[in-house]
Amino acid sequence: MLSRRTCIVLLIAWQLALLGCANQPRHASLPTTLPTTLPEMTGLSEAAYLDAVHAMVTPPLGWRKDPLKSSSRHTNQVWVSPGGTTAYGVIHFSLPFPVGYEPVLWYFMREMRRVEGEAVLLSKQWDPNLRAMRFVAQGRQYTVRPNLILRGFEGWAIYAGTLTDRPINLEELDLAERARERTMTGRVAATPVAAGDHPGK
Repeated sequence: MLSRRTCIVLLIAWQLALLGCANQPRHASLPTTLPTTLPEMTGLSEAAYLDAVHAMVTPPLGWRKDPLKSSSRHTNQVWVSPGGTTAYGVIHFSLPFPVGYEPVLWYFMREMRRVEGEAVLLSKQWDPNLRAMRFVAQGRQYTVRPNLILRGFEGWAIYAGTLTDRPINLEELDLAERARERTMTGRVAATPVAAGDHPGK
């Protein structure tokens, strides 16, 4: 018989195979703490709440908004730079039950390998201020730099991405990373205070 731990991992993998979010979160989300010093807004759009991903987003000005990708349990909104080599994106998904970061990261990497044929985890670190995991993963086509945020029954992967086989446009990457850092998630993002400076700044 399978061990209890193996059963839990398999259940998580099966549920996350439908990775995504329902129309309404199944658990009240906790506020996401932003860095003490927020990156400047130069080159970014004014913050606006995007219900599809349950987040306050500030995409770079002039970047193309791709059609929303979604399933019954996830949504993925991406903005692509004019040159087509850099992206800022927000994935929102639901979880069958609250789980730790390592199983979700494991699944993320597995799916990246399945889709791209290969994926290497270049780095990962816990950010106590953001209360989230930052990591960098390189696939055959894309290299992504997500902030992985889990809150109860839902989660987000907010990322800056570049094409692996193309030179990195540092100015575009800076815009994507600043947009990522200014992204607020969950119900707190929809409150009036989210439109201005976050509490404690």
